[in-house]
Amino acid sequence: MSALHPLNHTWRLVGPWYRWPHPGLPDDGRVAAPAIQKFAGNDFITQFLAKPQHSLKYDEVIDVVQTHDLVKAGTLPGKLGTMLALNAKGEPLAKGATGDAFRARLAPGSLRKLYQPTHDRHYIVSCELHCDEPGFPRVARQRVCQAGFVVRRRKSVVPEGVNASDIEAQAAIVRKTEAELYELLTLQETSEDTTLAQALRDNAKKRMQALAAAQWLPSWSALMQRRRAELADKRSAFAAWQKSQGISVQIEGWFPQAAGSTAQSQRGEWRALATEAAQTADITSGEQFYPLYPLVPDPRETTHDAAGRTLYYGVVPTQDLQHDLAGKPHFDDLSTYELRCFARAHHECPPKAGRQPDCNGPLTWSRPSEAFRLAAAFDVLGSANRPITIKMPDLRDLAAQAAMRPRGKLSPVHFVQPQHMSPKELGGEAICSFSIPLITIVALFVLNLFLPVVVFLFQLWFLLVFRFCIPPQIKIAMDVDAALAVTPPGVDFEADFAVEVSGVAQTAAQLNTLLTAGSGSNPQDLGDRIIEDTGSEESVNLSGLDNNALATLNQSFADAAALKATDGSLQPPETGEPLEYEDPVTPVWPVRAGT
Repeated sequence: MSALHPLNHTWRLVGPWYRWPHPGLPDDGRVAAPAIQKFAGNDFITQFLAKPQHSLKYDEVIDVVQTHDLVKAGTLPGKLGTMLALNAKGEPLAKGATGDAFRARLAPGSLRKLYQPTHDRHYIVSCELHCDEPGFPRVARQRVCQAGFVVRRRKSVVPEGVNASDIEAQAAIVRKTEAELYELLTLQETSEDTTLAQALRDNAKKRMQALAAAQWLPSWSALMQRRRAELADKRSAFAAWQKSQGISVQIEGWFPQAAGSTAQSQRGEWRALATEAAQTADITSGEQFYPLYPLVPDPRETTHDAAGRTLYYGVVPTQDLQHDLAGKPHFDDLSTYELRCFARAHHECPPKAGRQPDCNGPLTWSRPSEAFRLAAAFDVLGSANRPITIKMPDLRDLAAQAAMRPRGKLSPVHFVQPQHMSPKELGGEAICSFSIPLITIVALFVLNLFLPVVVFLFQLWFLLVFRFCIPPQIKIAMDVDAALAVTPPGVDFEADFAVEVSGVAQTAAQLNTLLTAGSGSNPQDLGDRIIEDTGSEESVNLSGLDNNALATLNQSFADAAALKATDGSLQPPETGEPLEYEDPVTPVWPVRAGT
């Protein structure tokens, strides 16, 4: 939003020039929204100040909110069917229900997802200030009294008469296309990943060629272009349908109890900002805002991204300690948010000493940023970005160190107990001291003790995929392992699985038999391998699990064996998202005569 300021100049607060579609075209800049830039590492502010445009790329799978598409999975009886299988509406399958069950497959959407600092991801909102005149010149930084931004919440308003089932039916069309595109992207990444076995990459390439040929297309790139265009059309059609049904978006601002300052009160509330005038009102109304800081480069660095520009930045908050009066957190992973920046001009009157801001000059508001959601603290993709290594103590060293006296010298963790609790009785006050190695050993023992109990009790075999031991405790000798090891992702093992095991093509039914009953050369089945891996003595019942669940678990065992076979040293596997930076942008500004 532009506003008339002193000297009759109209200001525009827009996104940074290096995020415009055409960096030297003022028309692009005039409609640019503030940019939310992604960084890794605790020194992200230093990185930004040195090279503002050198931020991480957004991945179209990892950095978006992921939903699920439903596909048929056959009937899944027992506890697993009740807990994980879904009906055609996406609801948990009732116990004893008959008919088809459905499984969920990943469908990355278009809504941006921001991760938490604990995920080693940080975000900066950046913008710059211009005069809305020919040439789009910058505003001198000295004319700015105050700059900041607000975090707004977006809520969908569904009019009466619009059924939730109709909305779900329209959304399911988009999710299906998103899930299909994700499978193609995974297949392409497999073919390009040089860290994988050559056989796996070759099989992925063969499958890519077959898929393109099946669509009568000359190349894989042509197939991907068509699928992306189809997805864009369906997303546009869904948005148009929502508009035709009168579904709108309500913008809300956060108002802390201690209004009128940037200090965060522990209590506050979301209030509707029904009109554009309310959304661009003066910030002194009490809405919480965050500061924007000017980026002032060294004047000797003439090639700095901020040289000759009035650029501002601020750290995007992804968590805080605030709650509303009902105890609900200010930020959560279910709401949709957006940012909006503002800049205040100095008033023509003299400034008021000791007041910040020192005047009540007019405000200029930017356009809203792209909408986003926040990742949950336990997000699997986010947590993988910050690996943690805990080295267990060597029992031989502990045995030698235990001879040191006096007792308690090696126990720095103190528990002060007003009532001493022992397995036999409740006693008086006591202080117990423990050694950190002892606590660590017992904690890992308890985890290993109860992991198989939980997995067996609830039949949650898929959770074993999230446990990766080196060296693997399981034996890899089944004939089907070789076939599954070179089967690329995205294959439906129930519908179109076709692979040779010992020279014989296997159907879906034959594959299920191999996984659940073992092969002739190796009678050990997947259930036996699960028991050997978890150390449990309970029997494993895999009946009712479809091939997609069984093959995924079996592939994880094969991956562990392959890692051990190809690498003699004990090194953990790579985790997290690789750091890939945005391509550098060269400024294309017209040169004025005499400058």
